This record gives sequence, structure tokens and C-alpha cells, in this order.
Amino acid sequence: MIGKLSAWSRTRRKGASTVEFIIILPLFILLCLVIWQLVVAGKAVMDTQAALRDAVRVASVTGDAEKGKAQFKVTFVEDRQYQVDSFEIRIDDDEVKAWAKIRIPLIFMAEKSTFTYRSTAEAPVLNPWKSWAGGPTGPWLTSGGILGPPVRTWILTSRFGPRTDPKYGGRAFHKGIDLAGPLGTPIYAAADGVVVHAGPGTGYGNYIKIDHLNGFQTIYAHMYADQIYVRNGQRVTRGQHIAGIGNAGKSTGPHLHFEVIVGGVKVDPLLYVSRSSVAAR
Repeated sequence: MIGKLSAWSRTRRKGASTVEFIIILPLFILLCLVIWQLVVAGKAVMDTQAALRDAVRVASVTGDAEKGKAQFKVTFVEDRQYQVDSFEIRIDDDEVKAWAKIRIPLIFMAEKSTFTYRSTAEAPVLNPWKSWAGGPTGPWLTSGGILGPPVRTWILTSRFGPRTDPKYGGRAFHKGIDLAGPLGTPIYAAADGVVVHAGPGTGYGNYIKIDHLNGFQTIYAHMYADQIYVRNGQRVTRGQHIAGIGNAGKSTGPHLHFEVIVGGVKVDPLLYVSRSSVAAR
């Protein structure tokens, strides 16, 4: 009798387990589909935002909407999970505006069912050449130079060109100018542009590199990490406070190492900034 009851109990438990499995399995599959749908949608949104950002940045720096459009195609890589339905970028009144519409499939619905994600981005056209031709546009700017000064009060301690290395001795070529000042002295962007580096660098300790228009770039070096107030990809304007003077890297005292690059070649910054603002010593 006891044996029969035990056998009957085992049969009932197996049946209950089977019912639970039949109920839970579809729910588990549905949950997986929902999670996967969220992953696909999230990836589509992030890719769209990144592509719009890059497209607007390129058009903003170059003033060319077609280059911005080409950059969108490079950044946004279509796959079978989502596609670009439409993309448009225009420059009106020195303002870049971009629109994108992305089709995202509903993976657990009928075939070809989709929903649409729309996003926009805009930014001012960065044109430092225009501002230079028209005169200073920010605070504490020099007269007679196409660049604004990177610091308000200059003490020029080392010029561009051959010199004796102040730390290791021997002859070396100095690819910028050194401007002394107390720790934390504000450093300003010399012209409108986009930050392409803001962080550590060999010899520099930490540095900021700003890309301006037509192959024109500036470098600001030897700041401490916590004295950098901009980030990669950020747009800055002439005269904007971007950092503070530090003593990091290959440095013998608090100062700003300032470089100007034209067409990939480092040139004498004093050719581009008014010498009247420099207190030589």
C-alpha cells in the first residue's frame, strides 16, 4: 500500500514539473526577445547619436555640409538590424543642422514590422579665419596677431628654435615658446576650434591640442590633470578658459609650453601672436 502511494506521488510531481516547464519556457523566450529588442534599439540610438555628432562636428569645423554627410556615412555602419531611412544636413546662417531617421525592426512581431527613431543635432560654424579678419572676438586679445594670447600676462622664458635643453643639457630644438606664470594661472584658447586631445602626453605631462580651420592647430602643455577644463571633441571659442598653468612632465618650473602648427609643421608662435603682449626676459 505504501509503495503504491509513493509511486502515485512521484507521478504527480513529474506532472507538475512538466506543467511548470510548459508555462515558464515561453515566458523565458519572450523575456529574451524583449531584452534583445532593447539591446538593438539602444545600439541604434547610440550609433545615430554618434554619427550625428561626428557629422555636425566635421561640418562645423570645415564649413562644408557635404563633408559632414560623408562623415555620417563613415560613422554610422548600417546592418540588417537597423537602417538609415533618411539623413539631411544643412548650413544656414553660420549654423549647422542635421536630421536623421532610423528604421528599427520589431524582432518579435510580423516580418518587416519596424518603428522609427528620429534625432537632430546642431552647432555653430567654427570659422576662426573670419573672426581673425574681423578683429578680436573674445576677452584679453592682442592686437596685430591672428591668435589671441593663451595667457593674460606673458613672461617669455624660452623662444622657438635651437637652445640648450634646460633639464638635460645639450642642444635641442624647442618647438614652441615657454610662458612662465604662477601655478593655476588661467590658460585661454587662442582661437575657435575643436579639442582633439586633452590628457597625458610624453614630455608634456598633460596637454591640450585644438584643431582650428585650414590645417591650423595649437598646443598647450605642462598642465596638471585636474587643471584641464575641456574634453576631447569639445568645441571651444577664442578667449575661453581651458586650463591652468602647471609643472607636469619635462618641466623645470611652472609655465605654459605653447605651440602653433600650420599644415602639419610646427612654426614660431610669435609669428602669429602680437609680440607687443610678450614681456621678454
